[in-house]
Amino acid sequence: MEWNGPLFQRSAKQLLGFLAPVVAGLGRSERRVAAARYVQGLLMPGQRKSVEPMAARLGVEAQDLQQFVSASPWSDRAVWKEVCQQIIPHLEPMEAWVVDETGWLKQGQHSVGVSPQYCGSVGKQANCQVSVEVVVTDGWLAAPIGGRLYLPESWTKDRARCARAGVPEAIEFATKPMIALQLVQEALADGVAPAPVLGDAAYGDNAEFRAGLRTLDLEFFLQVDATKHKGWSFAVPTELKQVRRHPRADAPPSQTLAEIAAGIPADQWQTAQWKRAGGERGATRLAWCEVWLQHALRKAGGELEQLWLVVDWPAEATEPYHYYLARLHRPPTKARCLTLSRSRWHIEQYFQRAKDDLGFDHFEGRSWTGFHHHLVLSALAYLFILTVHARAKKNFWCDLGANPAGDPAVAGEIDRLLLLLRQQI
Repeated sequence: MEWNGPLFQRSAKQLLGFLAPVVAGLGRSERRVAAARYVQGLLMPGQRKSVEPMAARLGVEAQDLQQFVSASPWSDRAVWKEVCQQIIPHLEPMEAWVVDETGWLKQGQHSVGVSPQYCGSVGKQANCQVSVEVVVTDGWLAAPIGGRLYLPESWTKDRARCARAGVPEAIEFATKPMIALQLVQEALADGVAPAPVLGDAAYGDNAEFRAGLRTLDLEFFLQVDATKHKGWSFAVPTELKQVRRHPRADAPPSQTLAEIAAGIPADQWQTAQWKRAGGERGATRLAWCEVWLQHALRKAGGELEQLWLVVDWPAEATEPYHYYLARLHRPPTKARCLTLSRSRWHIEQYFQRAKDDLGFDHFEGRSWTGFHHHLVLSALAYLFILTVHARAKKNFWCDLGANPAGDPAVAGEIDRLLLLLRQQI
């Protein structure tokens, strides 16, 4: 669905019911109104979604809007909690969670987290900021449930630089998989229904991330680099030597996942087809087998890690499309493997629309607080578009925002916006 001024004007009245329960915890009416204004500014037509052009379109003081997003002491974590509890249940059931990161180019050295690092949006090293995001998906839409800035070690080792950007003292270096795991833990604590966690090889290759999901008793279906993992297609005998376990002398040599996949018998490959977004049909072959990985044997008390190896290998291709390591509560099926292997890409819908339409990457503040305030408010704007789109679909009944809560301050701001929109559109 294309998002534009007339569509926003027709749906703006729904914004009151959508926002009121989510911003109720912000406290004073001035703060709730400012939150509504900021989300409205992101949703309104306009090329640039930084504070000054948004304030001009909204007819408010830029300084007030800037103070609210960059310095006001409200908790982005509390708003994420309301998102999980007030919005996501209206969009369930969800078939998967997806973890990924997104980056955007940034000039200078003072904005929090900016550093020369890999930027996926340009496909190379660049001076940029990167945030780790978690969404839930029903196979068609992706709804954000958490996000956090990635701070490179060059930042966390420089506490004076962190202090100037307002980074809390408690924030230490964490890898992207560890940030993703923290976000998953928070969303579970906020009541989001568990579902298999999907991610690319940056997450699938990380043993600590997989172990963390296992501790949470979550299923996962994670892409991996098949050359980086070694193990066996059966449980080899091990023995304890001092504090570590080792394969027994009679155990066969370990193999890479690529070597194990190459040995899967021909009669175990199953042809699978699906309909692409454009309507054309895609086809591939899927096969799976249990594997026992050896990496944990390097640690004291470590055991073999038992997982499913799932291989997606189109018949005409000379090598697999993707390898996955999966932890599932029941044995794999062709339908489920196909669904999970094709569901991770829905997070890109969120990234693209948030950047193209909602100014996700337009924030010009430099502080930790401002970045995370902008992040969650951008997610709220995206979720509103999502519910408008979902309500327009045939046979979709969504009562989110249908019964506006009694918040006169926010209601007055919505009415002011409608008058403004009628003048502008």
